[in-house]
Amino acid sequence: MGAIKACAVACVIALALLGVQTVRAQEWLYTVRPGDNLWNITAEHLTRMDYWPRLQVLNQVSDPENLPPGMKLRIPIAWLKRLPATAQVLSAHGEIQAVIAATSQTVALKTGQLLESGDTVLTGEDGNATLEFGDGSRLLVQANSQLNLKSLNAYGRTNVMDTLLQLVRGRVDNQVVPRSGAGARYEVSTPVATSAVRGTRYRLGMETGTATARTEVLEGSVSFRGGGKTQAVAKGLGSLATADKPLSLPVPLLAPPNAAALPPVVTRVPIQLALPAVKGAVAYRAQIAPDDRFETLLFDGVSPSPAVRGPDLPDGDYLLRVRGIDAKGLEGRDAHHRFRLHARPVPPFLIEPAHQGAVLEKSLVFKWSEPENAASYHFQLAEDEGFAAPLLDLAGQTRATLTPERPLEPRVYYWRVAVRDSSGRDGPFSDPQSFKLQPTPKLQPPEVTADSMTFRWSAGLPGQRYQFQIAKDADFEEIVASAEVSEPQLSIRRPDSGFHYLRIRSIEPDGSAGPYGPVQRIDVPPASYWPVGLVVFLTLVLAL
Repeated sequence: MGAIKACAVACVIALALLGVQTVRAQEWLYTVRPGDNLWNITAEHLTRMDYWPRLQVLNQVSDPENLPPGMKLRIPIAWLKRLPATAQVLSAHGEIQAVIAATSQTVALKTGQLLESGDTVLTGEDGNATLEFGDGSRLLVQANSQLNLKSLNAYGRTNVMDTLLQLVRGRVDNQVVPRSGAGARYEVSTPVATSAVRGTRYRLGMETGTATARTEVLEGSVSFRGGGKTQAVAKGLGSLATADKPLSLPVPLLAPPNAAALPPVVTRVPIQLALPAVKGAVAYRAQIAPDDRFETLLFDGVSPSPAVRGPDLPDGDYLLRVRGIDAKGLEGRDAHHRFRLHARPVPPFLIEPAHQGAVLEKSLVFKWSEPENAASYHFQLAEDEGFAAPLLDLAGQTRATLTPERPLEPRVYYWRVAVRDSSGRDGPFSDPQSFKLQPTPKLQPPEVTADSMTFRWSAGLPGQRYQFQIAKDADFEEIVASAEVSEPQLSIRRPDSGFHYLRIRSIEPDGSAGPYGPVQRIDVPPASYWPVGLVVFLTLVLAL
């Protein structure tokens, strides 16, 4: 028996020496177990039995029948059997289904589910899923996509994979670990082009309406084949393929947007963030995920402007990535921004004083709405919109109204309110609102002659004008005189005798008018009382 084996070795040794052309990067190291020999190892792991002599030569085995346990055998990847492999669903979000080839059934895709060759992934309007293959490569299937798992195989018990996918429509984001071994593949085909890589990060999209495939390379290089041509697309470049047309030459991807000015804390939902425009961008894609792995997209939207109009998410920590899209539909490099959403308890609506309105000193009262589950309120008043040094900082307010206890100087102020709920959680402040505090005009006793009356009142703020009205009724439907003046005084023709009502308001330099001050009543005596009536008039005008 030993002589026959030795003869066999001698007969094939020349072929074995010629056939061993591998390098260590393409080999699998097998650890010999007790009872192993070259024949049972070949039968279990290799594609053909006649590989055992080559295995003997490659590893310089003197006794193929007796191998020492623990020995490391070098086995070329290309010699190994291809075994069926699976892809695991790392995450599934929104509307997403799988068509299972073995049963022809369509099922809802779930996290942890295993998919096999022939299965199909279908995502809806808000659906996305991340698949992980046996070698650790990952693929994010975005919304409105169809991905067919054409062939998933592993070479023996190694992590060397042969992964063939087909993107019928939609977009995928690929993160492929470096490939090693002859026959190891990672290919994603579309109806018009195929992308093949050996370790890189890239995106691939298939637009069915225009029969166009697009690839954008973020790391490494992609072999892009279409229209009978193959070209390498390097890092930072993108290319597109259209049915019945040659591949377009790779072009640089758009620069990432500048996200430096985005706030670290977002206090409103739905989320709204604005960025500077990117040169060459005609649209923008924004995506929000719970962490920097981006295995689950909580939001994935395209906008014609550099503004994120995101969803109503729970409070927490999130990561945003956003990129420009050029006129060819190629999506550029990503900008990332980590932010915390702190939007609850929701702040109240501010009611009075109205935003950018004017208020008289004597009528200043703050009012706001009462959100559900509000236990108390935090009120702030300041002279600057940033509230660097609040004049009033009152936490623990239990009523939705507040009257300042001390008088305030006439000027522009800002105010805002936050809510504390029944669980003790403090919410963000409302957006600040401004108002102008006006001094209440103080009317002096008028000067009266037989033909005229002159009214004077306290001056307001610099640059203000005044509107003066006097009427026969308190509703000012029968107006006797109305005038706008630049000085705090006005002379009018003496009105008829009897009770009259007057009021004054300030007018800003921009033309906006403040509220009227308190209505005041005077009693104009008959002209026959003059000049005795003067004393009676002055006494009455002071008793307003």
